[in-house]
Amino acid sequence: MATRAFDPAALDRYRQFLTGLLEELENEIIPTLSDGDLKKAPAFGTAPGAAENATAEYADFHATTWRNLQYLRGTLHGLIAGLQTAIDSGGVVDQQVAQDINRLAKGDDLYA
Repeated sequence: MATRAFDPAALDRYRQFLTGLLEELENEIIPTLSDGDLKKAPAFGTAPGAAENATAEYADFHATTWRNLQYLRGTLHGLIAGLQTAIDSGGVVDQQVAQDINRLAKGDDLYA
């Protein structure tokens, strides 16, 4: 039977990987949507109704993409902070976290 051991170095490598993703998101992807090429809708041609329909669809695309990127950004920040907390605490978790992990491992809904 295999045993599990707390490996802070592995957590730190994963934290560094996520930090790299976060930096790419914040420094390359989000600026493209906020200030770059995707900030404004492109010209959609001269066919009757093309500009009106495509502009509305692009606005929906932009809003949805922006919202999802912000959710992703928040998730990455949370994961990085959680990993750092685990590293700092030596892998020790409180009783509530342990119970929640056991419930999730059994397939239970944590928020039920």
